[in-house]
Amino acid sequence: MVSPTSVAICDEHDRMPVHNDENTYTVNHEASATLDSTKAFEGPEKLLEVWFAPDRYNLPSSMAHDGLKSVPREMWEDMLSLVHCKVLSFIGTAEMDAYLLSESSMFVFPHKLILKTCGTTTLLAGLPRLLDIACVHTGYPAGIEPWRVFYSRKNFMFPDRQKHPHRSWKDEVKYLDAHFSNGSAYMVGRMNSDHHWYLYSAKRDAASSLNADPVVADGRFEDETLEIIMTGLDQEKAAQFYNDRIISETTSDCDASSASSDDLDPGHAGGAEITTKCGLAKLYPFSRIDSFSFSPCGYSANGVTDATHNYFTVHVTPELGCSYASFETNVPSSVAGMNSLDVVSYVVGIFGPSQFSVTMFETRATKNSFVNACTERSPPAEIPGYTRIDRIVYELDEYDLVFLAFEKTEA
Repeated sequence: MVSPTSVAICDEHDRMPVHNDENTYTVNHEASATLDSTKAFEGPEKLLEVWFAPDRYNLPSSMAHDGLKSVPREMWEDMLSLVHCKVLSFIGTAEMDAYLLSESSMFVFPHKLILKTCGTTTLLAGLPRLLDIACVHTGYPAGIEPWRVFYSRKNFMFPDRQKHPHRSWKDEVKYLDAHFSNGSAYMVGRMNSDHHWYLYSAKRDAASSLNADPVVADGRFEDETLEIIMTGLDQEKAAQFYNDRIISETTSDCDASSASSDDLDPGHAGGAEITTKCGLAKLYPFSRIDSFSFSPCGYSANGVTDATHNYFTVHVTPELGCSYASFETNVPSSVAGMNSLDVVSYVVGIFGPSQFSVTMFETRATKNSFVNACTERSPPAEIPGYTRIDRIVYELDEYDLVFLAFEKTEA
């Protein structure tokens, strides 16, 4: 599924080598071969976005030319150890570094970082280290808050099993407020429904010497992110995310000199097979996809498009009783010859959930009709086979946020 121009393999005593050049693919065979997801239980992810500038062309003058992409991989691995997850593999392009993790994904751009982790990971525990890395290694001015920060998640299935600071939304907001001075917290959707969604956003003070708001004011700042959160997966569709692979106690015996795009460990080879069979590979056929099949069940994938900043990521925990899948992308729907509702319909068709929610973050400068299609002034957004039970629209600074919730229509 991946067609890398170079592949590097690590043994159990080495860190992943530093490859920040474009079109690089790296596999951590030690972590991949010994990863056991038998006890995984909490599918819904915690999602953090930290922006240090609106784009790579408006970085503070003190920052390294490549911004966060200049950070050596071992520094990110140290940060991820605080979050309690490991790097399984990596795709590097000119615009971003995409990390497939033992618990979801991380995307590093010159101007921002996106970290998404599931289970009982302590995502926010890595935030101080992230801010420190930005200042100490890339030259981001000390004492200046990031340009934008977003933290969000669905309500947890098993909140009592979470660890500090994720035991409650109140605790998470308190932790974030300790780091950012202009934060706002929201709960979106029905409290008595399985699909309500939490959001925290913060922005740099407009009086800051690093004020980048002119980039927004003159309409040059375009950004959109679509996220689909699904529960109650159709069990026949969920079955394709199981495998009978035996967990290895040792690492792969292949080395860098013999590695090729076909020389993948069972987890990555199984992931590539699932990517094709489930239909995900057809959604954005122009992307490179790095995927992993967990044992005994579960699936993760990162997709990137070369020479652009576009990505998508998918994560699946198919266990009966707590089945879950998520899809997130910033690929403009028009690039794939579809509108956003077409993308939602396609993804939902892969998993057949009994309930799902859709969130779309979109700057007002973004030329996408999704927000207009979902407001009360327009015809309702429809997904075949489902009934919409919620439609909520927020205006958040330069963004519009649309939240939709659906339930499967009874036959």
